[in-house]
Amino acid sequence: MSKKSSVREHNNNEKHKKIEQQVIEVIQVQWGRHEEIREVLSILKEKILLDLNSLGFKGRVEAQGSFVRKTYLGEDDVYDLLLILPQSERAKVHQILDSLLKRLKKDRIRNSLLEVTKQTGKIPYLRIIAGDEYVNLFVGFDVTPGEKQISIFDSIPMHTQYLLTHMQENDRNEVLLLKKFMKTVGVYRNELGAIGFNGYLCELLIVFYGSFWDTIKGISSWKPRTIIDIKRKKVQIEDVDSLTSEMLNRYYPIYVQDPLNPKDNVAADVSMLQFMSLIAAANIYMFDPTIHFFEALPCEIPPFDDLVRKIISTGRETLVLVLKRNFQEAEICWQKALSIKSAFVSEIFANNYILERSYAFVSDDYYGLMISLMNADPQLLRRKDGPDITSNESLEFLKRYSKHIDVVAGPFIDNDRWAVYLSKKGQKIRDFLENLVKKNTFVLNVDSFLKVEIKEKMKVLGIDELLREIYEFDSTFAEILYTFIERKPLWICNL
Repeated sequence: MSKKSSVREHNNNEKHKKIEQQVIEVIQVQWGRHEEIREVLSILKEKILLDLNSLGFKGRVEAQGSFVRKTYLGEDDVYDLLLILPQSERAKVHQILDSLLKRLKKDRIRNSLLEVTKQTGKIPYLRIIAGDEYVNLFVGFDVTPGEKQISIFDSIPMHTQYLLTHMQENDRNEVLLLKKFMKTVGVYRNELGAIGFNGYLCELLIVFYGSFWDTIKGISSWKPRTIIDIKRKKVQIEDVDSLTSEMLNRYYPIYVQDPLNPKDNVAADVSMLQFMSLIAAANIYMFDPTIHFFEALPCEIPPFDDLVRKIISTGRETLVLVLKRNFQEAEICWQKALSIKSAFVSEIFANNYILERSYAFVSDDYYGLMISLMNADPQLLRRKDGPDITSNESLEFLKRYSKHIDVVAGPFIDNDRWAVYLSKKGQKIRDFLENLVKKNTFVLNVDSFLKVEIKEKMKVLGIDELLREIYEFDSTFAEILYTFIERKPLWICNL
């Protein structure tokens, strides 16, 4: 290493330590209400357990999540309780939650009635508002390590025990730095059902690498198909041919093995874009550490007419497929939005449109899909491969296509087969999508309930007055659409 590089590395080391200490001090100041929140959770635990027992059900209630592990960000405003039931009660989950809901609505904390609602998505749970605190009551079941899980929350107590055993006191600050960094970069998953790096994954990365700075250095050298074995302290880049069948079940840019069940990928919900964005940000932070990597910038939304000019200047076709949330929980809407993305993107590619990118979204009032295409028309030519030149079918193929009106090239020989290029008549993309929504919903690979919702309620929006209305009414939708068009992550603006 040259003397100049050595000096720069020394300066960066001093700089990042100073910045990270500043960030931790701010987070710990935000922790001022920790005891107050702990007291509310403790009172709620007692109330829920008392009601559970009086209703004749067995189980226990525990505070779980980052609050217990003291790895929560000071700005977090939702806390978790876990109702752990015997496996024999699995058929009674809805009955138990409904009964608890009725009882809890009559309870008070600090002279205020509890507000309680039941959320009925893929994962039913209760949302409790106690004074100024928002608390989720999730349901898990009593399972042992290695036993098949019934709920995604079954392993949380085991995760908590593992982390309390393997994390040192100082590691908690390192986790907070990593969470804050990821949140600013825009890759942290802070909503149930969304995609991204979750809290447990951040904690495991600190356990694996040892510190925030070492984690950043590790991330900077990640490549697609990075596999991290937490238990054996091993990281490797795998060739796809050597991946196990479990790993090939879905394609993951990163596979972080759960130390309690190595077949589970803790990073399964991380997209390729999020993966590469984190690597990019980690490299920039190593080169030039600044406080801006821990400060979320407000997004300055331009007027709609300015956004329209930006869209036109890109030369791309931009469309938004929207459904109203109608007060549905974010988790439910994320599940639907991701299903919509998968189904529509498959149909777009299958019909020869040149898709540039797509983005599933959930805003305050809407959810759906944003797409950008190179142009509004499908790719005009498609190739059709014919039989082997020695095949009996060759004559039939030649007779059929030698004077066919749609053939623009061929029949010609390519290696040992006949082939032709055909022109393809296709609709403009907006017409195609509207037809798909209203008439051909049956081809979409989504569940039957979502098919009905798409057919009856989905709107396909281009640059029109309805898009303007939503943009000006729903600020989170406006921010999502603007950043989709702009494409520049907000953290870059402070460089």
